Amino acid sequence: MREAVGHPSEDIPLPELMRMIGAVLGLVIMLLLGEVLFRWFIEPANTLLPLQLVEAWLWSSISELIWHGSTDLVAHSTGPLTQVNLIHPDFVDGYIPLYVSDECAGLHEFLFLSMMVMLTPAFDFRTKVRHLSYAAVILFLLNMVRLIVLYPLAVNGCEGTAGMVVGCDANLFKFHDFVLRYGSLIVLVVGWTFWFNLTGARSEVRRFWKRIPSLQGIRADVQLENLREDAPRVAALSGFVFLGLWGSWIMITGGDASAASACEGIISATCDRVTTEHHDAIGRGLRLLLISVGMGALTLIRPRFAWDEEE
Repeated sequence: MREAVGHPSEDIPLPELMRMIGAVLGLVIMLLLGEVLFRWFIEPANTLLPLQLVEAWLWSSISELIWHGSTDLVAHSTGPLTQVNLIHPDFVDGYIPLYVSDECAGLHEFLFLSMMVMLTPAFDFRTKVRHLSYAAVILFLLNMVRLIVLYPLAVNGCEGTAGMVVGCDANLFKFHDFVLRYGSLIVLVVGWTFWFNLTGARSEVRRFWKRIPSLQGIRADVQLENLREDAPRVAALSGFVFLGLWGSWIMITGGDASAASACEGIISATCDRVTTEHHDAIGRGLRLLLISVGMGALTLIRPRFAWDEEE
């Protein structure tokens, strides 16, 4: 059958289709890259130590308010007070040691959601930052709830065992693993979907796809002459400079370099601990320094989409 005369074809032109496919692939690649960078960032132990300390203290304090004598905040084998022991006479040995690690701090989930929001072609940068600030509070509260409910889950499984049944706390670890593997991702996708539909992002994304044919690429928007008048930009740059200085200080002072050198070639538990602490300190400092340089450069360059001037 031939197309009716005067009836425009609904087929998408090939150049426009290729741009759309490229944009989608670009979003997927950026999400995967963000995941790889986060895994690299938390490779040294206690990379997110300030957040870990706060969450461990809050977890223990709130649990103590609800169930007096339910927890004990102690130093982990790595040094800081990031271990929370759940206490109950029905637990084996009377307690269950748990550790607030980098992965448990909740930053992973926030980073993934931030990338999903930032890569959504809707709203300006400051609006997205404001929306993400609300999301950060919600995710932090949800993460605290996840940690707090571990105690009643363990008590429910071990109740009446008098500490004689090994593995009675399996429900605790099953719940913890489910949240890490699937639960967090489900919450993030549902949360992003609500944000996408309730904030009007859908209409802006539709407008973006219509503009794809006029996309000319990505250009820098430096404008250093107006830097002093841009208070948010100055604040961000100051923060990244501080982060870089902090990372440099950690690299210089973190761990015992002389002890690590003395332990070279020696196999012992003490030397293994000293060497690991030194390498972790160097790794944390290097990562903070690189993030400072990278984010500072992006703040200065301010890459943006460039559209056809005739639009």
